[in-house]
Amino acid sequence: MKINNIAPPKEAAERIQANATEQIARTKTNTVKQSAASGISMRVSTVRELALKFSLLLAVIVALFSVGIILLLRAHTRQRQNRELVSAAQSVGESLAKGLVREAEDALPYYITFCVYESGTKEVLATNDPFLPVLPPTPKKALRYTAKNYFSDGDLNILYYARPSDSQDFVIETALNMDSDTAESILADLPYILVPVSIPLLIISYIASLFIAKRTMKSVRVMTDAAKKISVSRLGERLPVSGSGGDFDILAQTLNDLLSRLQSDFERERQFTADVSHELKTPIAVMLGHANLLRRWGKNDPAQLEKSLSSLIREAHSMEAIVGNLLEISRFENGRITLHAKLIDIPTLFERLAENTKAYAPEASFKKHIGVQKVYTDEELLYEACTIVISNSIKFAGKKASIKLSSARSESDGFCDIAISDDGPGIAAGALSHIFERFYREDEAHERSGGGAGLGLSIVKSIMSALGGTVHAESEAGKGCTIVLAVPEAKRET
Repeated sequence: MKINNIAPPKEAAERIQANATEQIARTKTNTVKQSAASGISMRVSTVRELALKFSLLLAVIVALFSVGIILLLRAHTRQRQNRELVSAAQSVGESLAKGLVREAEDALPYYITFCVYESGTKEVLATNDPFLPVLPPTPKKALRYTAKNYFSDGDLNILYYARPSDSQDFVIETALNMDSDTAESILADLPYILVPVSIPLLIISYIASLFIAKRTMKSVRVMTDAAKKISVSRLGERLPVSGSGGDFDILAQTLNDLLSRLQSDFERERQFTADVSHELKTPIAVMLGHANLLRRWGKNDPAQLEKSLSSLIREAHSMEAIVGNLLEISRFENGRITLHAKLIDIPTLFERLAENTKAYAPEASFKKHIGVQKVYTDEELLYEACTIVISNSIKFAGKKASIKLSSARSESDGFCDIAISDDGPGIAAGALSHIFERFYREDEAHERSGGGAGLGLSIVKSIMSALGGTVHAESEAGKGCTIVLAVPEAKRET
């Protein structure tokens, strides 16, 4: 067997780490650049959109206001005209009752005309306008009357009021020429006045809105400029918060919280890449060392050949275990599992754990304390988590470890604490918060010699998260360790 171009172990491991880190960095950088570009586009379009929307809103308000004013003025004018015509008819009636026809004509305003005609024959008895037509009585208010081509030079357009006299012998009719009425002329011309006035007003409002929107969006511009400065190498940068407590401050704080989570995720990914590279460095180095040895002269020495092949197989199994554990953690964290929750009898679970542990550690002893009889969860996943914890206890406390299994109601409502305790060397206080991290080892040399990769308790944490529970450790150096798994208590079946 001929092996060529084998890279040094350190170089190979560093290449793995560099490639992975570069890929992460490229993804993060592209995300930041896309966010910055979107921010600039959003800033420009939003300012114009806000100004345009405000101007359109103002235009609608002005239009509605103008229509309202016109309708209000028209209604007020019509009421005034109606009162004048009714009053004029009453005045004419009173004058006629006294036989003072001339006085009736003089008492009317110049713009009001009248006629008095007999109810039956429609004969005009008195009038101040010979062109005023004889019209039927109106109910209670004045009516509009229009006659096309009534005059040689135009139409007749009047507002009239007609009522029978008290004796019902004749009808008193009063009228107002709408074409010569000043109020009607103003109302007719008002739309043509409002439109030219509104156009400059809308232009001024758009310019003012644009200015106000730019001032308002200044905070967004500042945030966008700050966001453009954020890169893979500067994930610690944050968006400015003015402290005013406004909506933009809330937005900036929310984005800062998101950036903090992204930074935490990125650091975790970078640390994970470094940890994987570190863990693979030793087996790769061993495998490359034995491969080089076999290439040089080991293949001709049966003893060395057997030793090298055994080492290669052992290290390959080690790498397989690391990759398998990582895939299992990923499966749990990404939710790619199906839970089969059911009622689990805790005494039966403890017996199963003790029996299977004694198969590889027959000298280990078990004590059991049952405070809660049943829990409701996935039995196999809970068994796997407990098995990993017990395996760790045997590894550190030795084959003659004394292990205590107990169940008790948790301080959290609806949960049961399953505690696994050993009499091993315990865990230092400074390490308790790290033992569930991937690849963490309190004692690097001891853990490596035990064949572990520092992933067992990380798997336990992922399992408990998938089960909707939690896990924590309690320990003092030299006084053993207790791992507590909090799982949901049994539900009452109906």
